[in-house]
Amino acid sequence: MIISSIKKNIFPFYHTISNQRLPFIDNLYPLKSIDQFQRELDYLQKNYQTISLKELIRLEQENQYIPQNNYFHLSFDDGLKECLTIISPILEERNLDATFFINPNFIGNKAMFYRYKVALILEKIKDKNLKNKLLTCSIHDTKWIDDLLNEHQINLADFDIYLNENDIQELINKGFSIGAHSMNHPYYRDISLENQLKETEESLAFIQETFNLDYRVFSFPFTDDNVSKFFFDSIELDLSFGTAGIKDDELSKNIQRLPMDNCLTNPILFINKNRFKYYLQKIVNKHIVMH
Repeated sequence: MIISSIKKNIFPFYHTISNQRLPFIDNLYPLKSIDQFQRELDYLQKNYQTISLKELIRLEQENQYIPQNNYFHLSFDDGLKECLTIISPILEERNLDATFFINPNFIGNKAMFYRYKVALILEKIKDKNLKNKLLTCSIHDTKWIDDLLNEHQINLADFDIYLNENDIQELINKGFSIGAHSMNHPYYRDISLENQLKETEESLAFIQETFNLDYRVFSFPFTDDNVSKFFFDSIELDLSFGTAGIKDDELSKNIQRLPMDNCLTNPILFINKNRFKYYLQKIVNKHIVMH
């Protein structure tokens, strides 16, 4: 295990960008506008050097760590439509690399992430206790959530929110990379190790085989908190990605990313605050994610 003494690289990630209100997100977290996204990219490009996923994989394979050279690599979770319609044109114009992480079960709107279903229900109800309960539910509450959808006459077919296979292939043709994000987007801490491995391996195999990829990368849904070393030893991966912010990881193939959905105003203040937090944690040896 090699951990750099200076943390220069940064791995920002997003879900989606839009100037339009998105009801499946609105009640969950603030939606970032195109202007805010552009300002964040301005800052990143001024202070960091973009690096492709394949180059990250090569560096890790050659060195067992990624050198700290002020790299940044963008990624986007959940495979939402705006990745193609809004985000990819902006990245192309700026000549930026990025990876889009996909849940195979949601491709082409075959199903919907349970938290997005919750957001749609929250649009219809006023009961605060029910709202609070919905916001704390897990993937194990899917039947109850689906019953509430029916009760409030919410038809998921009315919501075209996900990329389809042609959209994903178009992103690949544009030069972007694609990874897996589990089949159903559960909190891994809420499911058994057996199901963690199943969700991961099935999604990796689908993405690699469907799009004929020569690499296997995975981003953890929600977080990799409490994911064991045995899990990592059991899965064949080139790289995986967590969500712990600006931190090191004891496993060289697992990269921690910074959730940019939490950046609501000034990207300089937000990123510097997180960098300063890293330095403070390093003083007390709390800067490394352990598994």
